[in-house]
Order: sequence, then C-alpha cells, then structure tokens
Amino acid sequence: MIKHYLAGLALACCTPLAMADDPSPAYARCMDNASSTLAMGECLKAEMQVQDQRLNGVYKQLLGKLPADQQKSLRDVQRKWLAYRDANCQFHRTASGGTMAQLEGGTCLMDMTRERAAELERVLDPQR
Repeated sequence: MIKHYLAGLALACCTPLAMADDPSPAYARCMDNASSTLAMGECLKAEMQVQDQRLNGVYKQLLGKLPADQQKSLRDVQRKWLAYRDANCQFHRTASGGTMAQLEGGTCLMDMTRERAAELERVLDPQR
C-alpha cells in the first residue's frame, strides 16, 4: 500500500520527471523487497547516491566542453537549481508530515536529481 502511495505521489507531483530515465534496476528491486518505510528509505538513499554521482559526472563532462563564459553560466544555473531542488523537496517533506515525510522528501530529491542528470546528458549529447 505504501509503495503504491509513493509511486502515485511521485507521478502526481513530478509529471515532467516521467520523461527522464527510470531509476536503476537495483532501486526497483530494492523497493520491491522493502517491507517497511525504513527499508524504503535505505533504497532511496542508495539510489540518491547513484543519481548524484551521475549528475556530478555529466556536470563535470559538460563543464569541460564549454568555453569559459558558458562554464560560468552553467555554474550559476547549477547553484540556483540546487537551491531550488533543496527548497522544493523540503516543502514536500514538511507539507506531508508523518512517517511518509522523509520518504516523500527523499523521492523528490532522487527524482529531481535524476531529471537534472538526464537534462545535462541531453545538452552534452543532443543525439540521446
């Protein structure tokens, strides 16, 4: 029941994110086997690390390809995006309250990070 609630919430809150790459197969398996909110939180934590590494990798690759003026622009935009992501996900966390708050906040962070990584991958390689 909780898994279905989280999936519905993620889709309702983050419809544009559905276009991004899916979470890793390991995350899907982890969530399928999670029997508590604590276990689900561990799945989210692990997937967030995967997506954060993905984002950092593509960000560094993109910086390396851009001229200096565009590098500055990307750094500025990325800082603003990070501030927005963190504030947005904190809102989701506090708006829901209860035992689901941490999961909703974690799902928001994971989804937004995954979408940003996919966005920068498309900038880096428009043929994707």
